[in-house]
Amino acid sequence: MKKQKLTPAHEQHHDFTIFDLAASLPDYKLAFFLNKNLGSNLERAEDLEVTHPNSEKPDVFSFYYCEKDKGRTMFLIHEINDSNPLMQNYFLMLQGYFSKIEDKDLLNGISAIPEILNINKIKLNPGAAQSQALKKKTEFLNTILTDLEFHFIEMKRRKNEDRVSLKVKEKGTIKKLY
Repeated sequence: MKKQKLTPAHEQHHDFTIFDLAASLPDYKLAFFLNKNLGSNLERAEDLEVTHPNSEKPDVFSFYYCEKDKGRTMFLIHEINDSNPLMQNYFLMLQGYFSKIEDKDLLNGISAIPEILNINKIKLNPGAAQSQALKKKTEFLNTILTDLEFHFIEMKRRKNEDRVSLKVKEKGTIKKLY
């Protein structure tokens, strides 16, 4: 029987809007300024490990997230082993529906940060006529998004387990002193 290679369709991440940011700030300061300018609440979480199909060792990304509403989440990720200390590349990912007005307000808020050098909106499906470099970047982003979804589900599962384990208490352990 002939082996079949299964490749994920690029449309599986259609509910993400991705911005590529170049900044001269460390990740925690960028998260602070984004929180201040956008009114969000980005929080640092456990690092995100992204496994490439061609690589043995996963890439490690710093990971910040904020749940704006149900079904609307903002992620800020940055590769920890970034080789350029002067200009750092970040991905700001929005999951869920954000209106064009919210996108415009978001871009204005990001542009107000003086240390932001460049903002690019990335399309995962730019079309059939794309360069080899763009195909690699799209493949890389799809890998990040797949691992990001698994990472976020695992974080929520752990958070719910902690919440359930904290609610369980033994009754009758408090003694009255009178």
